[in-house]
Amino acid sequence: MDELQWHLDRQKGIGGSDASTVLGINPWKSRLQLYHEKVDEIKQQDIVTDNIRFDLGHILEPYIAKKYTEKTGRLLMEIDPSLPPKSHPLYPFMLANIDRGIIKSERPKPGIAEFKTKGAFINWDEDIPPYYHSQIQHYMAVYGYSWGSFAVLDFNKFEITITDVERDDVFIENLIEEEKKFWDLVQNKTPPKIESTKSCADFLKECYGQAESITIDLSDNEEATFNAKTLKSVKVSYKNLDEIELTSKNYFMDLMKNAEKAIGDGYTITWKNDKDSTKFDMDKFKFENPQIYKKYLEPKKGSRRFLSKFDKE
Repeated sequence: MDELQWHLDRQKGIGGSDASTVLGINPWKSRLQLYHEKVDEIKQQDIVTDNIRFDLGHILEPYIAKKYTEKTGRLLMEIDPSLPPKSHPLYPFMLANIDRGIIKSERPKPGIAEFKTKGAFINWDEDIPPYYHSQIQHYMAVYGYSWGSFAVLDFNKFEITITDVERDDVFIENLIEEEKKFWDLVQNKTPPKIESTKSCADFLKECYGQAESITIDLSDNEEATFNAKTLKSVKVSYKNLDEIELTSKNYFMDLMKNAEKAIGDGYTITWKNDKDSTKFDMDKFKFENPQIYKKYLEPKKGSRRFLSKFDKE
C-alpha cells in the first residue's frame, strides 16, 4: 500500500492513533487538526515523506517483533499491509491497523502486539502514556480481544521492556461514545470547538501563516465580543500579577543583597550568577565585514503576531 492510499484509508474512519486526539489527551495534535485531516482533500504533494520518527518505527518494527518473540515465546502474526484496516462490527468508522497479532501464547485467547520506542522521541516512565493506552484499548474494541501487549525499545538503555494490558470495558464504552460524537462532526462537516491547547494554536498558525490585507467586522458577533472581553480581563489580571510578582522579587533582592541563597518558613530563594560565557558580537562583525555578512544572509518569512487592543472605557 503506498503512502497516499494509507492516508486516504485513514480518512474513512477513526484509527487507534486517533483515539487520544478524540479524547483530547494527545499533546501533539488537536481535535481540530484531526477533523481537518478527515475532511480535507489529500493530495500527493501534501504528504510529508521525510519523517524520521515514522521511518525509524517501520525500520525497527521487525527487530522489536523478533526480540518480543524471543523474550516471551509468543507467536506473532504479521498483518498484510495491502489489506484495508479492520473495522468494528457495530461501528464501521472505528478502524484498526495493528503492528502484530498474538496468535499463540500462554493465554487461551489471541491478543494485540504494539511496538513503541522511548527516550529519543517519547517520555515513557513506569506507566503507559495515556495516548498509547487509548490506542491499544481502541484496537481491543475493534478486534473484540481481551488483552494486548506493548514491546518498548528504550534508546537510552538499549533494552526492550514488555508490558501486557488488559481490556478496560468502562474505558472502551466511554471511548466509543466520544468517537461516535467526533465521527458525527466529520460526517456533518461540523468542526469541533476550539481547544485551549498549544497543539491547537500551532495548527491554526500553520493553517493561516500568511496574513492578507483584509479587515473583518465582528461587531455583531456576540461570541467574539465575549472572547474579546475575556482577553481584556486576562491581560489586566496578568499585568496586576506581574506587578505583584515584581514587588515581591524586589523585596527579596533588597533583603538578600549579595547573598545567593535565603531560606525561610517553607520556602527557599536563590539569586545566583550565571556562569561567565562569551558571545558573538554580530553588530561589530557586520560593521567590520559587511560583504561577508551579506553573503550569509537568508530570506526569512515574517511570522504572524497576535495582538489585542481595547478601547478605553
